[in-house]
Amino acid sequence: MAKKSFSAGATKPGILNSDGGEKLKEIQAKTQYNFQYIPKEKIVSNPKNEMYTQDGIEALKESIIINGLRHNLSVLYNSDNDTYRLVSGERRYHAISSMTDKEYNQLFPAGIPCKIEKSEITEIDEEIMLISANHDVRESSMEVKRWEVSRLKELYEAKKVKGEIKNINAEIAKQLNISERQARKYTTAEKLIPELSELLNNNGIDLNQADKFGKLDEDAQKSILTIIKKNGDIENAEFQSIKKLSEERAKEAEQYKKELDSVLKELNEKNQTLQVLEEKINQISSTKPEEPKDSDSVEEKLRYMTDAKNKAEKEKARLETNIEKMKQLQKEKEQRKTSISDSELKRISSIAKTEQALTLFENNFDTIKSNKSIIKNDADLRVRIEILNQRLNDFLKNL
Repeated sequence: MAKKSFSAGATKPGILNSDGGEKLKEIQAKTQYNFQYIPKEKIVSNPKNEMYTQDGIEALKESIIINGLRHNLSVLYNSDNDTYRLVSGERRYHAISSMTDKEYNQLFPAGIPCKIEKSEITEIDEEIMLISANHDVRESSMEVKRWEVSRLKELYEAKKVKGEIKNINAEIAKQLNISERQARKYTTAEKLIPELSELLNNNGIDLNQADKFGKLDEDAQKSILTIIKKNGDIENAEFQSIKKLSEERAKEAEQYKKELDSVLKELNEKNQTLQVLEEKINQISSTKPEEPKDSDSVEEKLRYMTDAKNKAEKEKARLETNIEKMKQLQKEKEQRKTSISDSELKRISSIAKTEQALTLFENNFDTIKSNKSIIKNDADLRVRIEILNQRLNDFLKNL
């Protein structure tokens, strides 16, 4: 006869009674993972679960009473006070705790079924486990999903510093059952301006859009926001135009940095040269010539060094002036309104509409071509085609 199996998480009325509960507890404690029945009084909430909502506790309680506990709780044992801290199952625990004594004792006579995690786990690994467990059993909002990725990134960065992992996105993907590419998109979304970030949380834009928008500078994102507020969405042609302007600004900023770094490097070299010349001039000046003929040689060296120093100081002054001019020009550029003007936004919008119309025309033209024989035999259709042809010719002449 086949051996009966027992599912630790399927506790229903009648399955566990006061006689059988302790026996089942003993059997389960001997399984490959550390399973125990724990009284609710010994289980404590995890403060790191505060990010997750505790809504729907009453409905969950009714579900457990009717259908039983579908998933065991996951806990960590604290030997200091003989309690068990929750890792996974915060809502289930609160639902069970809200039951009457009669309901609780009938369903869980031996205690709540729990999986006890390894006690030597680090705080970082505990929080990673907590986030992963909550993600698996909850239907989270976009805001919570973003928080999960952001927090996991922080935790895995700490582990990477210790040499425990190499690829942060791969670890995040594994814990949340998403692709690495998806994990990167969530990370890029953290670069959104607050208004676009709020739109993402409220499903005003999707994650793919957030990934594209987050790669652009702040001014470009503000322009995107303006279009979305006005039209409810943004066309690809509009986005591409804004992206191009953003990339051009980024190139200008990169070029400015290169030029400034080059001048600063040259200035540093001049300062080093001046320092060496100063030291040599002081050294020569303090040297007493042993013979009269040596005096001429010392004076000649001093004259040469002084000329070199004067030349270096002039070069230094020129470089410092150039640096100030460069910084001033950059400051003026940054102070000017760098966001896209209304007229430019209108132009971008017009390009998008024109592109959309052309695409529609191209697709419809293929349909017209494939029905040439029908047009030949229909006088009305032929007239319409001739009128369209005339309009196109007039349009092309005026381009």
